[in-house]
Amino acid sequence: MASNSPGLRPFFEPRGVVIVGARRSPGFGYVIPIALQRQGWGDRLFLVNPAGGELHGLPLYRSVSEVPGDPDLAVVIVPAEAVPATLEEIGRRGIRHVVIESAGFNEVGEEGRARQRAAKEAAERHGIRVIGPNCVGVVNTANRFSTVEVVEKALTPGPLGVIAQSGVFGNILLDGLHQEGLYISKAVTLGNRMDVDECEMLDYLHRDPETRVVMMYLEGASDGRRLVETLRRVTADKPVLILKSGRTGKGREATASHTGSMSGEDELYEAAFRQSGAVRAESLDELIDMAKVFVSQPLPRGNRLGITTSSGSLGALATDAAVSAGLLLPPLSGETASRMRAIAPRWMNVRNPLDVGPSGAYLQAITALMEDPGMDMVLAIMVMPFAVFREFMARGVSVKDFLGGTAGLRELAPQKPLVACSIGDQGFLEDLDEALTAAVPLIRSPERAARALAALYRYASRKKE
Repeated sequence: MASNSPGLRPFFEPRGVVIVGARRSPGFGYVIPIALQRQGWGDRLFLVNPAGGELHGLPLYRSVSEVPGDPDLAVVIVPAEAVPATLEEIGRRGIRHVVIESAGFNEVGEEGRARQRAAKEAAERHGIRVIGPNCVGVVNTANRFSTVEVVEKALTPGPLGVIAQSGVFGNILLDGLHQEGLYISKAVTLGNRMDVDECEMLDYLHRDPETRVVMMYLEGASDGRRLVETLRRVTADKPVLILKSGRTGKGREATASHTGSMSGEDELYEAAFRQSGAVRAESLDELIDMAKVFVSQPLPRGNRLGITTSSGSLGALATDAAVSAGLLLPPLSGETASRMRAIAPRWMNVRNPLDVGPSGAYLQAITALMEDPGMDMVLAIMVMPFAVFREFMARGVSVKDFLGGTAGLRELAPQKPLVACSIGDQGFLEDLDEALTAAVPLIRSPERAARALAALYRYASRKKE
C-alpha cells in the first residue's frame, strides 16, 4: 500500500501546532497545552489568547499573525460565533489544517447551521482542511501527539485505528480501551464533519502502516454510496468494525441533536455494511470484544468451532450462540477423543463441547482441540469457584501455575484462533488474564465470545470471495 497522502498528515504529524483559545481558567484551552508539553511537544507549541502574557511557561501571542516559526496545524477552542473570523486569521497566516473543538454549530439549530456555513466558507476561501467542529480531534500514539488529553496508558502504541463521530465518546473510549488490553495506532473524532469525513479517514487508516484493524462509531454517513465504496476498498485489506447508533426513530433524533447527523433508516445501513464487508457490532461491549479478537487472532480457515469448558452450562450457552451465528461444532477427531479418554475421569463426556468439569484437565483439553485438524477455531471457557481459587491463593499457587504453559498454545496452531472466556471473581479473572497474555483475548461472556469468533469467520469468508 502507498504511503499516506500529505493531505491529512499534518493532523497527525504536524511540524508545529497553534492552540487558538489557550486560557488560564479550567477547560480544554488550559489542559491541552499541559498535555502536549508532557508528551514532548513543548518546543513546537504556540499559544494564542488576545490577553497576552504567559501560560504554562510559554508566551501567549495576542493573535495568530504574531506566531513565529512554521506551524501547520491549529486547534481552535474559541466561542462558536468567533470561529469564522478565527479561520480567516488562520488562513492569512498560511496554516492549512485546523481542528475545531468548539461546539454550537449544526447540532443546535438554524443559528448554529448558519455559523457552520460561515465557517466552511472561510475555510474554503483559504484552502483549509478542517476536522470538526464539535469534536476533540486526533491522537497519534507513534509520536505521542494529541489534541485532547488522554490517560498515559492510552498513548501506548497498538494496531487499532479508531474513528468516532462523537468527541466525548471517543475521548472516554480511548481512556478505557487500554483496560481491555486494546492499544491504538491513531484515533480521530469527527464531530459535525464540516469537511473531513469518515470516508477520508478510512482511506487514511487504510494506508497507515501502524493500523491493522479499524474501529468506528458512526451516527450517520455524509455520503452513503461513497461510504460503501470506501468500506469495500478498505475491508479487502483490513477489518473495519462498526457500531452504528440511530437504530430507532428516537435514536435518530438523538444523533441529530448531538452532531447534527441525519442517521437514515437502519435497514439501509445494515445492507451497506453487509455488502461492503464491514463487520457491525450490536453494542459497545460487542464492538470491544470483536476488536480484542480481531487484533490478536489469525483469520480462521473455516467455521468449525471446538469448545472446551469447565462448566457444562456455559458450554451450552456458547454452543447456542455459536450455532445461531453460523458456526459449526463438529465431533472430535478419533485421535483427539482417544487422547482425552486416556486422561478423563469416568463422568466426563468426551465430545464437543468438551466439558472437563473439575478434572483440572484445562490445558490438555485446549491443547487437544488446538491440534485437532477438524477444528478451525477454539473457545476455552475457564471458570473456577471462588472457594477453590481462595485455596490456591492460600497455598501460593497462581492461575498461571495451575494452567501451565499457555504461552505455547498459540505456537501449536498459529493459523487457528484461540479465545478464552471466564466469569466470576474479579481476582480470578485478573489472574487468568495475566496467565493468558495478550496472545489469547479474554471475553467475559460465553455468548459474546462465540459471536466474536463468528464475526472473525464472517470477515475471513468475505475476504475469500
